[in-house]
Amino acid sequence: MAQITSKTIKSTQLKSNKSSSAYFIRDSKLKGFAIRVFPSGTIKYIVEVWYNGRSHRKTLGSYPVLSLKDARQEALSFIRDVQLGHFGEKPIVEQLTLDQLFKNYIKGNRLKPNTKKNYKEVIYFHLKDWLKKPVSSISKQMVEERFYRIRDKGMFGGIPTYSSATKTMRILSALMNYAMADESIDSNPVYVLKYKRIDRSMRKRDSYLKLEEARKLLSISAHDRHPVTLAVHLILHTGLRKNEALRLKWGDLETVNGVECLLVRDTKNHRTHYVPLTPIICTILDKCSRATDFIFPSPVKKDCHISDERHAVKRLNKALGVTFTCHDLRRTFATRASEVGNDHMVIKRMLNHKTNDITSQYIQWNSRENLTSMKKALESVTY
Repeated sequence: MAQITSKTIKSTQLKSNKSSSAYFIRDSKLKGFAIRVFPSGTIKYIVEVWYNGRSHRKTLGSYPVLSLKDARQEALSFIRDVQLGHFGEKPIVEQLTLDQLFKNYIKGNRLKPNTKKNYKEVIYFHLKDWLKKPVSSISKQMVEERFYRIRDKGMFGGIPTYSSATKTMRILSALMNYAMADESIDSNPVYVLKYKRIDRSMRKRDSYLKLEEARKLLSISAHDRHPVTLAVHLILHTGLRKNEALRLKWGDLETVNGVECLLVRDTKNHRTHYVPLTPIICTILDKCSRATDFIFPSPVKKDCHISDERHAVKRLNKALGVTFTCHDLRRTFATRASEVGNDHMVIKRMLNHKTNDITSQYIQWNSRENLTSMKKALESVTY
């Protein structure tokens, strides 16, 4: 921190294009007075003062339209007005809190309901003591300390886990980027974890059922008509994601270019996924109840699909003697599809994985010929 002079401003302006983001230079002579330097070379005078536990910031003007002398005078006047509570005609900038930022971020239909719910659980637990803090007051040091605390000690009685720390910071980083886009803050404090090369990579799970385990699971549950069990069978033979399978309706059965298909509309990549009906898929569907619109109806909620599969899956785990999740079944399907000779592109398509390959984006996968090929590939995945 040093006294801001005309020479400081001119030399800073010449060096500004070397910075990739805006930054502040704070004045040592007048506390609260600063200049904000943008990569473009633009320099703005800023004044910020704390009063009654709240930060008030005002942009005074741009250099050289506003002289340094006049900027100092305006800053001094603003600080005096705030401290005396005499705001007059001078606007007080209401600082955006983390809670307000989060509510703005999840507005509308950009995020899926389950994603919003998951984000709320994370933010309102791990960062609940930050919710009323101005976003601009969340520092790099706070971020780093919170990451280590969640990872090593846990928050508010919670269990310390690496995944919780990583997820919290991933969501917080998205919020801070959103705030930067609205010019509420100048930089993302979560980037400190990246700059210090602190490992935040999500640990990829690789568990799946071996062939003999998958065979045993299908055998011991062959006569079980519980909706979750039937969904498990469908995932093993289609590779669908858990929620994609559980939300299926009878109305999703359609004939597409002469091929009977299940249309999975609510997908992760927002692209309708066409699953041709094979004999084994038809057998599974024949065991399902048609009493409601949902193929896998909830046994406890009327007119609703299964929303919590954990108890039923735990029962299957116990019967099998192996612990697995629904996503393990998706990996099991992909592994088995590879074992029986399907190539990588076909498996990618069966899993409805998004691709950045331009050529594959031109291919219309719901053509009759492609659906017929997909059906043959699905039929090849046997246990």
